[in-house]
Parts: sequence; C-alpha cells; structure tokens
Amino acid sequence: MPRTHDMKHLGLVLLALFVLVPAAFAQHRAFDLTANAVWVDPTNSGSFKDLADPADIDFDGTIGYGLAANIFFGDHISAEFAASRVEPDTTIRRHAVSSAGGNLRMTPLTAVLQWHFAPNGFIDPYIGAGAAYVLFDNSADNSVSGINDIDIKDDAGFAVNAGLGIRLGSRWGINGDVKYVPLESNATAVVATGGTTQGRFNISPIIVSAGLQLRF
Repeated sequence: MPRTHDMKHLGLVLLALFVLVPAAFAQHRAFDLTANAVWVDPTNSGSFKDLADPADIDFDGTIGYGLAANIFFGDHISAEFAASRVEPDTTIRRHAVSSAGGNLRMTPLTAVLQWHFAPNGFIDPYIGAGAAYVLFDNSADNSVSGINDIDIKDDAGFAVNAGLGIRLGSRWGINGDVKYVPLESNATAVVATGGTTQGRFNISPIIVSAGLQLRF
C-alpha cells in the first residue's frame, strides 16, 4: 500500500509539472514574428481640379503581403513594427471620359505600441496606437483619360490598431490585425497635352492582415 500511495503522489507531481512547466515558459513571451496576407483599402480618393476637365481619382482595395515583428516589454506592453506591400488599382474619372488607371504601389510602414489583455492566454486581444509612413510609387495611366502619370508623395500619419492573437502551441499562433491610418498626401499629374497639375489626396488606408505567427 505505501508503494501504491507513493506512486499516486509521483503521478500527481508529474501531471502538475506537465501542466505548469509549459505555462511558466509561456510567460516569457518576448518576441513575435508574423508573415501576413494583407488587404489594404484606400478609403478615400483624390482629384486634380486645376484642369479644364477636372480629374477625380478612385482607388480600389486589394490584397498583398507583409511582415511584422513584435517586441514585448513586460507582461502587457509591446512594440510592433510592420511593413506591407500592395498594388491597388486606380480609376480616373473626367467629364469627357473615365478609364482604368494603372496600379498604385503602396508600402505602408507602421510602428505602434500595443496593450495586450492576455499575452499568455489562448486568446490575446490587444489595442494600440502609433505612427505610419506610407511609400507610394508612380501610377501610370493608359492616356485615355489624358493623364499620363500620377506621382503621389510619401507621407506620414497617425495609426490606430486593434487585433487578436490565437495560440496554437508553445511557439506558434495565428494573428488577425486591423490598422487605420488617416493620411493626406500631395500629388502631381503629368498631362498628355503637356505640363503638370497639383492635387491633394485623402487616402486614409485601412490595413487588414492575417497570418501565421512564430513566438519566441
């Protein structure tokens, strides 16, 4: 009987270690690396009004890719640095004609501080705020609209953030994230008939990402 009693105690100790040791290591979450699929929706548009036939430019949301690194400071606070790449389509609308423009390449870069409500839980919701810098490449049109090229200037703005992480194991997880960047940028259009014109664009992208997360 004493031997059986000791074996029961040993079994309970081993069971406790099996449950508690992984949880103890999970509390030392220090760094996350996430590869994302990214949807960027430029929620606004722009226009060139200093033309005889003013041009309005619309942007369509599109999917791209991105990468995020998250560094933890203590139990609840982290700093996330993320970059993504997308190519939303543009549509140029004028009174005389409307045409599909070229792809506008966007590279949003964000740096946000996040507050995690349950960083070591199975589900980890969080909110955050920080800064964004968005890089734009020129958008070339097919000249049907009379505009050959649109050069949107890179610009910086504020970023607000919310998301949810789900732990799949001691090292892996999946993450869903949303950022909103209120942003205005100056733009220059090259007109087919010669010369250039200036415009002001409200782009304010919503950046939605989901990806596989590796935790350290």
